[in-house]
Amino acid sequence: MNVLSAVKLPVSQLKDGGLIIMYDDIKTHMGFIVGLGEYVNGEKVNFMTKIGRGLVYACITEERAKQLDIPKMDDNMDDTKPFAVSIDFKDTTTGISSFERSDTIKALTSTEVQGNDFKRPGHIFPLISKERDLLDRVDLTEAVIHLTKLVSDIHIGYMSEILNLNGDVASKEEVLEVSRVYDLPIIQMSEVLKMTKDQAICSFHAMVINGRKLGRSIGFPTANLNPQEQIVDLFKGVYGVKVYIDGQEFIGVMNVGSRPTFNENGESIHYEVHILDFDQDLYWKNIEVKVCFYLRDEISFPSISNLVSQINKDIKSVKNRFNLFI
Repeated sequence: MNVLSAVKLPVSQLKDGGLIIMYDDIKTHMGFIVGLGEYVNGEKVNFMTKIGRGLVYACITEERAKQLDIPKMDDNMDDTKPFAVSIDFKDTTTGISSFERSDTIKALTSTEVQGNDFKRPGHIFPLISKERDLLDRVDLTEAVIHLTKLVSDIHIGYMSEILNLNGDVASKEEVLEVSRVYDLPIIQMSEVLKMTKDQAICSFHAMVINGRKLGRSIGFPTANLNPQEQIVDLFKGVYGVKVYIDGQEFIGVMNVGSRPTFNENGESIHYEVHILDFDQDLYWKNIEVKVCFYLRDEISFPSISNLVSQINKDIKSVKNRFNLFI
């Protein structure tokens, strides 16, 4: 079954206002009941809490979080975590009933609602998606937001974990049973991720120039790039890329930043790519780089061995992501 066939039914049901199950087969191996924010009502939230038994979350974009002044739960929180301060809509009483939680989610979808219309803390837990959803972070929040962008102009979703009768995380078999009993189509997160196959953050042309050969010295030779056009869509970090050389396509890991582990000048931004399964001379050659997805922040490692270990993890992550697209 191809990706389009696999996702057709759940995407269609979501678009029509129904509930679906998303199973995270990549990271947490948990199932979640998911719906579109504009179709939320008390009955659906009650179903989520009765059948899913987990917390009720609202998935929102970074833009919407800024509009409503909804901050992250902790300013020092790891950037991989999407959690924001919990909220209740101003018209709610306790905020805990299914209908009042529905009112809070519905309020997030209204263009007339402002930040001061919410009480904090509350009983709905917002999860903030990265700006470019799955191109910036592979997480359930981004997967839900990606689906909302496929079927609606209002990019708000809501969801709840699926727990079993003992209160533990439901196994995949138990999630499948919930799907069968309640006729909820399942979509896997890997299937949503496959939808980004032809998307990219940006592309640019660059000339390969001489560098200090720092990558080669630790076993990962890199092509040091001199971009031929201004690049505005990239911040410091590590990316999965496709590289086009003389009509051939290769995949690679690109670092954008100041090489802090090597105590480089923090003001200078370097673009360097380690091309996988490639050992040809590229000096003074013009190549094209398609920046496909973001992996992680650029950080300073306490030792070269720590850096080498992380690079190996980055390479594995990039290979796994691109293999998913095959």
